[in-house]
Amino acid sequence: MGSFLTNPALFIGGLIAIASPIIIHLLNKRRFKRVDWAAMDFLLEAQKLNRRKIKLEEFILLLMRCLAMGLIGFLLARPFFSSGGGGGLFDGARYERIVVLDDSLSMQAKAGGQTSMETAKLALEKWVNELVGAGADDSLTLVLSSQPGRTIYDSQPLNGNSEAEILDDIKNLESSDGSGDLDGALAFVEQKIADGDASVNRVVYLLSDLRERDWAGSGESADAGVVERMKRIADVVAGCFVIDVGEEGEENLVVEEIAAIDKALVAGVTTNFEVVVRNRGTRPALDVKVRFAADESLPLDGTIDRIEPGQTGSVPFTFTFAPAIDDEGEPEPVAIRASLAGISGDLLDEDNTRFFPARTVRGIQTLVVDGDPNGSFGRGETFFLRRALAPEGSTESGVVVDVVDDNDFETLDLNAYQVIYIANLYRISEARVASLEEWVRGGGGLVFTLGDQIDEEFYNQVLYRGGEGLFPATLERIGGDETEETWGYFKIEKANHPVMQYFREENIKLLEGVKVFRWWECVPNASALAEGRSEVVLSFTGGEQAPAMIDSKFGDGRVMVMATPMDPDWSNWPEEAPSFIITAQEMTRYMARSNAKAGQIAVGQPITHELDLTKAKPDVTVTTPAGNPERVPARPPAGASASTTLWNIEYDDTSRRGFYKIGLEGSGDASQERTVLFAANIDPGESALRRVPPANLALDLGEKVTLIDAGQPVFELRPAEAKFEIWKPVLYVLAALLCIELLYGWWLGARR
Repeated sequence: MGSFLTNPALFIGGLIAIASPIIIHLLNKRRFKRVDWAAMDFLLEAQKLNRRKIKLEEFILLLMRCLAMGLIGFLLARPFFSSGGGGGLFDGARYERIVVLDDSLSMQAKAGGQTSMETAKLALEKWVNELVGAGADDSLTLVLSSQPGRTIYDSQPLNGNSEAEILDDIKNLESSDGSGDLDGALAFVEQKIADGDASVNRVVYLLSDLRERDWAGSGESADAGVVERMKRIADVVAGCFVIDVGEEGEENLVVEEIAAIDKALVAGVTTNFEVVVRNRGTRPALDVKVRFAADESLPLDGTIDRIEPGQTGSVPFTFTFAPAIDDEGEPEPVAIRASLAGISGDLLDEDNTRFFPARTVRGIQTLVVDGDPNGSFGRGETFFLRRALAPEGSTESGVVVDVVDDNDFETLDLNAYQVIYIANLYRISEARVASLEEWVRGGGGLVFTLGDQIDEEFYNQVLYRGGEGLFPATLERIGGDETEETWGYFKIEKANHPVMQYFREENIKLLEGVKVFRWWECVPNASALAEGRSEVVLSFTGGEQAPAMIDSKFGDGRVMVMATPMDPDWSNWPEEAPSFIITAQEMTRYMARSNAKAGQIAVGQPITHELDLTKAKPDVTVTTPAGNPERVPARPPAGASASTTLWNIEYDDTSRRGFYKIGLEGSGDASQERTVLFAANIDPGESALRRVPPANLALDLGEKVTLIDAGQPVFELRPAEAKFEIWKPVLYVLAALLCIELLYGWWLGARR
């Protein structure tokens, strides 16, 4: 191979600098002025005899100075020879060994008696021992796929002084509970090589279990990021290797989800859960045992008879949260685990458990706005609704109700409520309408019950607003019989709707005794119906079968309209039918802003929590799944005023699956403590253990990238393109030349 310069521009500068001694010589000659003098004729005659000798001596001195300048530029350019270019004169090339280690969750799969991560670590330890023992004087750079933007070691010398520390760190490496980013790690390496010294010999090694998820596109096409990046890296390094540390096999079950069927997790109330298990293998899974455990309660067991390959199975569980109330009137959160038991042939155990942070509440916070208050017993607009939602007695309904009139409603903080009922309200201020729209878009549930007090024009123009507003229909007129001599009945249009599910089969009789004498005739938004954003759940049998219950989606929340009031003015529903209580309860649970998913994060996703300084101190304690407590200060939001009392807690180190507990101390009384629970779960996609066929991957990678098994020698393989720097010999020659020039110049001056 040929020879190269690391910095050719510096060498060119050195060649240009050769002219400096010549220019200095010419300038010195011009400083003297010739003056003829008779006595000098004798001296000039004598000088002619030695002129040729003096010119030769000065030429030699000038040549040495010019050569010294050229060597300085050559030295600064850092010359090197590639393999074969040194003719055998320069041996012992040094290498920077860049290792990219896939430490994703799938590396914990155990097929051949040990995990892929253990295989990779043993190979690394063996290679480090051999390199140090051979006195190679190489360096190690180590990058993990779970931390693609940083190095564990950066050009760390491999010698007797560092060997013990490096081996100890390798032994302590553990697979991440999260997904790896091979492409991101290789991009980091690619940039590091581009920014580094071009004269350094670099060899890149990628240790991977070759899971298809990480090598997306490999095996069928070569347009995948990892494959293409490896090929680009191979073009600029001395060697590039992919080491297969995985084992064949993909049989694996994963607990994919713990789903709360009910939106609100209420203390003292029975809640329905469903545990979903996916079969990632190639054979059916039979008699899958699932265990459901909540804190210290006795675990519940269930069985899924059969799960086909690639499909899911589920098992229901019912759990009643204890009504434990802390000092602030809120129940403590409950840590729920769902796990697989007695699974044989499962390659990855770490995905057999899923975590669920049950943030229980005293009840569904419900606001009822009474548009027609009445002090007489049983005659108020919301009398029956309030009793249906929160009946008196020892039985917990799971609903907490606040009743206000229209004046108090205008100034309330809506974020304190999950459901709002607006019962026969005449009008709402434009400011309150805007805040209601924002609240519903954020996930709130709003229910309108219509009566004789409402302003039809306001509802159509402001609330409906051409189909863009909160209200999902236009109001035409009041239908029915004002004399109450004839009536209509409820007809279920959507039997599978959550509010109507109880009235299936024989329970439909509970609605048959309801008589409705009057109602508002509504025309639902046609485009919302066509697009599936709105639906008619109930209708009236009298008249033209006008809608009785309309359910509509608005942002992340919902709006429901009851075309008749929930008092006995227009129907006998509240007084005589037990279906009224059932409907009110089911409607409230369906419309409630969900708190069931609160606190669920993916492994590696940062924890964020808003802290009210009027209720808690600004410093909190975060306890990790390993039980290690850490003090974390809350900070004000960026750009917030100095008077704000809502600060943020941010915690980034969530690399391990499990529960993270934030301990809050009351700001007024240090004894008032509260816990906020988070659960970090793995990405279920990481449980897919299907591998890229090595033969196909080798074809995609091409000739410059070598794919080998972990059992084969790796570091012993000599890369095809090694670079040997020769700056030390050049430095020695330059030093010798400068010494000779100095002595020679001194000798000439002394002799003359």
